[in-house]
Amino acid sequence: MRKSDKKIDNEIIRKLTVVCEEAKHADAGFVWLTHEVNYQRFPQSLKVILVFNDEVTEAQLLAEFGVLIPNIQDALEPILGGLLPASQIEARREHYVN
Repeated sequence: MRKSDKKIDNEIIRKLTVVCEEAKHADAGFVWLTHEVNYQRFPQSLKVILVFNDEVTEAQLLAEFGVLIPNIQDALEPILGGLLPASQIEARREHYVN
């Protein structure tokens, strides 16, 4: 990873951490988020993965996912110079024990 890639990655992590911490307190089924990126194809390769508790209902997951998409897009827009396409944000379920 080049030095410039590391700077961008750190900024992405910083912005996504803020979104994550806010969402953990506001959304009951949300657990955490992460991202994947290949800097050879940035920003087209950037993918944000939202992880939800496997006990959350499908309707609740979809509702929370719908709220979080624009939050992620807004947080990353200054870094990307535009909106991250919603197709690059996905939701997954994971078994979670409190």
